[in-house]
Amino acid sequence: MNITPHSSRHLMVIAELGGGNFAKLNSVPGFSRWEDRALVVRITGANIQYLYNNWPKAQWIGGSEKHLNEHLSRVGAAEAVSEAKKTHVLPDEGGYKYKRPPMDHQREAFLLSRDKKAFGWFMEQGTGKTKVTLDNAQWLYQQNKIEALVIVAWPNGVHRNWIDTELPEDMHLPYNSIYWTSNWSAKYRREALREMVEDTPPGTMRVLTFNVEAFASDHAKKVLIDFLKKFRCMLVIDQSASIKNYLAKRTKFLVKKAAPLAPYRRVLDGQPVAEGGYELYSQFQFLDPFIIGHDTWTGFRNEFCTTGYFNEIAEYQNLDELHRRIDGHCYRALADDCLDLPPRIYKRWRFDLSPDEGRIYNEMAKKSIAHFSKDLSDISEDDELTPLDDRVGESIEEALALTKLLRLTQIGSGWWPCGDVRPIDKKPTRMIALNNLLADIEGKVLIFSRFRADLELLEDELGDSAVPYHGGISEEARAEAKQRFQNDPKIKYFIGQPRTAGIGHTLTAASNVIFYTNDPSLRFREECEKRAHRKGQEADRLFIWDLIASGTTDLRVMTSLKNKKTLASEILKDPEGFFLEEGDQ
Repeated sequence: MNITPHSSRHLMVIAELGGGNFAKLNSVPGFSRWEDRALVVRITGANIQYLYNNWPKAQWIGGSEKHLNEHLSRVGAAEAVSEAKKTHVLPDEGGYKYKRPPMDHQREAFLLSRDKKAFGWFMEQGTGKTKVTLDNAQWLYQQNKIEALVIVAWPNGVHRNWIDTELPEDMHLPYNSIYWTSNWSAKYRREALREMVEDTPPGTMRVLTFNVEAFASDHAKKVLIDFLKKFRCMLVIDQSASIKNYLAKRTKFLVKKAAPLAPYRRVLDGQPVAEGGYELYSQFQFLDPFIIGHDTWTGFRNEFCTTGYFNEIAEYQNLDELHRRIDGHCYRALADDCLDLPPRIYKRWRFDLSPDEGRIYNEMAKKSIAHFSKDLSDISEDDELTPLDDRVGESIEEALALTKLLRLTQIGSGWWPCGDVRPIDKKPTRMIALNNLLADIEGKVLIFSRFRADLELLEDELGDSAVPYHGGISEEARAEAKQRFQNDPKIKYFIGQPRTAGIGHTLTAASNVIFYTNDPSLRFREECEKRAHRKGQEADRLFIWDLIASGTTDLRVMTSLKNKKTLASEILKDPEGFFLEEGDQ
């Protein structure tokens, strides 16, 4: 059997089709096609490994041996990392001097990854993956392997935190840094970039940071590409699940245009698998498609997923093999294992919807249509009017399942989601339940809700004892809100949206976290909890509360979150946890 190059992206397998060869060749995991009696396959890690496993004595000739040798070298290095993680037998520091002494897991993550071309630090919030990143960049700089560090961060604002906070804390080498802003076209920003590119003195590392949303702009893309072409860089994506959508334009840009220009690539994410195993595909495409074994989504899906109607993922398969492939190319650290943190105690605060809320909710749930009032005759002249009685006769109708679920959640939160959103009753029963809960607990509280209407109501209800944090207020006001919550004893409540306030912040003054309504994303759920459950938390227990309206989608959303966590744990081989399981006080 011979294996030869067919093109720059394909190999040709020439073999006798007897003796089971035909069946085996038809089972190649990636793309393949027959050309007469020869099989043409894509040059991918999965295909090369499959051919090598099934025909170890095959002749790899005409240049194809280069692909085999590179693959075997990559696999051998990954197996060495996996073994080192089990035995904790590590290389020495090689003379590297830390600015701050690392924790044991940080030192292990650094030593296992420092010389790798591509690596993922899947370390939970608070375990110090930013320090590992900066130590790795400085090591590579001292080895004359890179000249600059480029960080792409998410959400917006975190890229500034690298410059303002992280670099001063852990960079012991001289550096010159600048971050992308929306007014980059301003003359002083262009001049600052020119000075960093052209006038940075020898022995000084250049650091450039972007927010991932910046790559909606052609200008930001050009700045990054020009920088990567000019300097040997370590390119880092912080919160790498931000590129999980392989069809998104920014993902395609970072994977296909930017990554090939960077000799060293890193991804950072505490929860790289939150909504499903498909999220790993783009992250490892960015690092090196040979790691995960496929350079097309179809190849990945066919090996690790089963699909249902409309080609949607029904379930996952071959998860042990998926873990085996990535294990030697990433490092996992869990906060509960690495840090001395208080236990999280999950509690549920149950309540019933009001009669009107319950009736509207049940109509929508059963019939996909709901009316504000049963009938005009139901309201007499003596009845006290509710806030929406001017909407008598209005109805809402939703046939699409996802939109219907959103409407049910809004109704369960006490809102009539039609036109200008207003409460169904004078005060939503969810708000009444929250007030009862707040009267029953002590200490500062983080309150998260996914709806802006909830946030506005919470601000009015809690008044001067609360600070808001959401997309509707300025960046300066948000920074002040964090500072006041952490340091001002008069501020007891922090009100935020999971997708704005749930990532990248330290809010350890809180001893309680309340989910007024839950975001269906596991990533944002866990990130919200970790705003308080991180280094600096002084409470002996952290209480996590969920408001649960009887007979609504609240429990359904929590069940979905728990199922997503189970899948993520299976892929990453995390220990079975207590996530969302009620505990005793």
